[in-house]
Amino acid sequence: MAQKKKKPKVVLKKNKVIVLAVAIVALCICMLAVVTLTAPASGMYFSTTVQKSKSTILSSENPSSEDSSQETAQQTMDAGVAQVIAQLEAAEKRAKEGEQRVKEAETRDSKVQSDGESVQNWIAEVQNQATQQQAASNVSSPVNSSSANVALGSKDKATSSSPGQTGTTPSSSSSPRPVVGKDYTIPPARSGATLVFVFDDGGQNLSDLQHYLNLPFPVDVAVLPQLQHSVESARRVRSSGRHELLLHQPMQARNLSINPGLGAISPSMTTTDIDAVVRKNLAEIGPVSGLNNHEGSLITESQIKVGKVIEICQQQGIFFLDSRTSANTAAPQAALELGVKIWERDVFLDNTQNRADILEQIQRGLEVANRKGYAIYIGHVWSGSNLAQILQELYPVLKSQGYIFSTVGGLYENFGD
Repeated sequence: MAQKKKKPKVVLKKNKVIVLAVAIVALCICMLAVVTLTAPASGMYFSTTVQKSKSTILSSENPSSEDSSQETAQQTMDAGVAQVIAQLEAAEKRAKEGEQRVKEAETRDSKVQSDGESVQNWIAEVQNQATQQQAASNVSSPVNSSSANVALGSKDKATSSSPGQTGTTPSSSSSPRPVVGKDYTIPPARSGATLVFVFDDGGQNLSDLQHYLNLPFPVDVAVLPQLQHSVESARRVRSSGRHELLLHQPMQARNLSINPGLGAISPSMTTTDIDAVVRKNLAEIGPVSGLNNHEGSLITESQIKVGKVIEICQQQGIFFLDSRTSANTAAPQAALELGVKIWERDVFLDNTQNRADILEQIQRGLEVANRKGYAIYIGHVWSGSNLAQILQELYPVLKSQGYIFSTVGGLYENFGD
């Protein structure tokens, strides 16, 4: 009986399991249905999104023909604009260049006109003087005319016989005109314009020196001290009977790497030292008519030191010529305080050995001489026959145009005040 009671309990548990299994199966069927209903829509959405992304990527990699055409048109337009701007800039540049050439032409025309007016004024002045002289000769007696001729002859003789001076003033019987050579133009001299040629650095050799001693007009030769040929060079200049001798006193330049040579004045020297050095050099080269500086910008810029050199010249009765190797030279102020007349270089002749450059420098000196009455040129003995031949060639032309040739010492007669 006991076993029969336990059997219903087992049957009940089996029923519960079956119900639970059915429920699970039903739940799975419901979920499967939901998935089945929603899957097509999700797949379509994903497919559409992928397709759109792919289209976008392809579109960016391969632009459509319409976009390509627009971009090409834009590029063409930009290139055209750039070309037009470039053409406008080129035209503007050409216009500015043309304007500059016009200004330069106007400047040249103005200068030519000014020079022409100056020459015409000079011609008119000479013609006026000739008229006045002719009128005076018409009213004077033959005796007075003869006396005038004698007096004029005496003046010319005195001019040519004065130390270091030669040449005559231009004749007023004809209007002076510029003389044009193959590569130079020599204007007529105004009021007896005087030219002085100084040749530095003598004493280095005798062959180069001889070219300048052979010149047919008086010159100055400045001889350096304590060189092999210093004494003999000085002797030859003095014995020429026509040329003037200077001591070419070495002085230290601002560029301390430049060696001014033996017998030089250095920045460390006292005025007593300077006095001793200069007097020793004068004793070797002298007697001389004057002294000028070799190099020396560092010394001539010192009023005390260059003033001492000028003072020695004053005591020795010789002149001082400032070679003006520095624009800041203190020599004029030192001379003013000492009450001494000094001379200054106007033009350097041979900074280069090119003929055109030398002729240009000679032309500059002529302009100076016609403006202030005289010009002092400085050249160098080491230029040899090159510079000497140019001066030999120009001498008769310059003389025919009325220029007077002088030494520095010869300037005192007409320009010493």
